[in-house]
Amino acid sequence: MDADARTIILIDVPRRADDAVPMQEILAIDEKMATTTRKLEADFSNVEARIHRFPRGLRGIGGDGGRYVAPSVVAIGPYHHGAPHLHKMEEVKLAAAYYLCRSSGRSTVEVYERVRSAAPAARACYDADDPSVSGLSDADFAAMMFLDGCFLLQYMVDDVTAPVLRNRMTLSTGPSIQKDIFLLENQIPWLVLDALAEFMSVDVLGFVTGMGDEFLPGNDHGSRRITIDKNKYKPPHLLGLLRYTKVGCMPPSEKNYRGISSSLSSSAVELAEIGVAVTPSSKAWFGDMAIHRRHRLFAELSLSPLFLSEVTACWLVNMAAQEASTSGARSSAMEEEEEASDDFVVSSYLSVLAMLMDRKEDVHELRRRRVLHGALSNKEALGFFKGLGQHLRFGSRYYATLEGIDSYKRHKSVRITAYKFVYNNYKFIAAFLSVTGVLIGIFKTLVSLKR
Repeated sequence: MDADARTIILIDVPRRADDAVPMQEILAIDEKMATTTRKLEADFSNVEARIHRFPRGLRGIGGDGGRYVAPSVVAIGPYHHGAPHLHKMEEVKLAAAYYLCRSSGRSTVEVYERVRSAAPAARACYDADDPSVSGLSDADFAAMMFLDGCFLLQYMVDDVTAPVLRNRMTLSTGPSIQKDIFLLENQIPWLVLDALAEFMSVDVLGFVTGMGDEFLPGNDHGSRRITIDKNKYKPPHLLGLLRYTKVGCMPPSEKNYRGISSSLSSSAVELAEIGVAVTPSSKAWFGDMAIHRRHRLFAELSLSPLFLSEVTACWLVNMAAQEASTSGARSSAMEEEEEASDDFVVSSYLSVLAMLMDRKEDVHELRRRRVLHGALSNKEALGFFKGLGQHLRFGSRYYATLEGIDSYKRHKSVRITAYKFVYNNYKFIAAFLSVTGVLIGIFKTLVSLKR
């Protein structure tokens, strides 16, 4: 048969009655699709204000035994409420509430009623399907918000008139509570703290800013004063405020980036070999990363300096987890302004540091350049950052930094080759020049003797 004259015969095979999909079944699944989508969209519209579980995909950075995920001393909020090892601090919460009500000059009834009126909105910030939330009655939930909120505010003021609180909250717990109150899963909604702040004057922003200064090397503590425009930003919780104090003052031009992703990477020692000096940034915000030309021939990669300790490592992990949990919300809100906001500012910064560390020698190089500080050993710091690098999402600022390095490599290839040879052989070259100088001196002496 001619290929151009083929005929296709369609045979209509009648469908048996029992093969037909019942209309009720179609309508049921259609309704389920619509209902579920509406629920997801409603949840996402409030995603920044919600209090999330630690993302399952990031559990690999949660530390040994999940020490960066679960609290070790005090439960704040429902997700870890009732854990046996946290029970002793429940007594301290009752004492904290007692002192707060007494110092406010208001009755317990008045203070509690104010929190109870905010409890329904606070409960909506948690996952209603989470067993730790669904298993609580409204009365139990309101009492928990009241006690946890009082505990946090009393911890912030460090009341000298309540020595029992100072001992149980601060002196006997070390940095453990500092870690616990900034865990992603260990938060209460900001509106609860707002309600209690009506009865107690507490500089929450000043407290959190002071905590955030732990990221900075010793001499830089207290060098910044953060302000918040309440019309533009309302913290979801303490962890959200901590992140804001670190990156909130970053100009939009620094956060927003559009470019082609680069897959190239270099360690700190490799950058030093090609003439790129890693230097500490002096910018006011945390997470700064920028490539600059240096003396026309070379370049420098400036990074925000970091004091790495067990506490700050925990906070960094949880800020990265918060970014992953709320990603897309800020970008969606800025679509009308046609901006491409990087939701992963902290993650990008951590990813660049992880890229720079392949060996302990790289950690030493970053310490020598005064970018990395802290009591952790080179081995511990290397293990922490390499663990992060395997799981974190790369933000656009990470790719911008890689592109800057790649551009330098492309445009300075000849100079890089020469510099790398000198850098890797400078000891031999120095020895050679030294020996050559000695030989020239001897030769000159012999010549003068012959004369």
